[in-house]
Amino acid sequence: MPRNSASAIKLAIAVPTYNEAKNIPKLVKGIENAVSKTGIDCSLYIIDDNSPDGTGDVAEKLAASEKTKNFSIKVIHRENKQGLGKAYVDGFSKIMHKDCTHILQMDADLSHDPKYIPEFIEAAGRADFVVGSRYIKGGDTPDWSLRRKLLSRFGNLYARIFLGNQIHDYTGGFNMYSVALLRKIDLATLQAGGYGFLIELKHLILRQLPTIHEIPIIFIDRQHGVSKIPRSTILKNLMLVPKMRFTAHAR
Repeated sequence: MPRNSASAIKLAIAVPTYNEAKNIPKLVKGIENAVSKTGIDCSLYIIDDNSPDGTGDVAEKLAASEKTKNFSIKVIHRENKQGLGKAYVDGFSKIMHKDCTHILQMDADLSHDPKYIPEFIEAAGRADFVVGSRYIKGGDTPDWSLRRKLLSRFGNLYARIFLGNQIHDYTGGFNMYSVALLRKIDLATLQAGGYGFLIELKHLILRQLPTIHEIPIIFIDRQHGVSKIPRSTILKNLMLVPKMRFTAHAR
């Protein structure tokens, strides 16, 4: 069991962005409100890939206006768009050198509701790895088409068959890790992009035999902008799953 109690957690939240200028102000306000209910210290890291719509500038203005005793915003400016995986690896690598005990990853498009943050924090008091799951009791994707639901469920079942059934949601991006756990893996070895990165990261994490807790989340589809990951990419990344499994056995 983790030695940290929930009250001892110093949280960093990593949010990659690309053309999310309309969503970031609402997301920041939601995160700030959720964190204020917990009493812990929190730093929000917005990892922007030089968004043409000025997301980075919006984030900098929010960083100046929204700072409180227990909440701050820091902006990591990347030179160009290299995909979700590269953004997270870059962000995690920088954040892990800061004064934090846990990192929560979440999307910028408002599909991940900040209201769940207190549940993540409470669960992190007894687990190294907390997964926000759409596929346990209480979780759902209510505004998805039947085709999208079937594709996602198939993808997760496929990943569980090859990589293990310790968790129910391999492709979701709303997860919390202890920094001690992240330091046990080599982030530089993560090569997949999009959903493939999320699967690969979770696979490496699970190989460390962490304590795990899953919380149900309702995933609401983005209201502004367009999806960053084409469905064809989902299928492409799922082809990497057997490689992850057999590469692990070869080591």
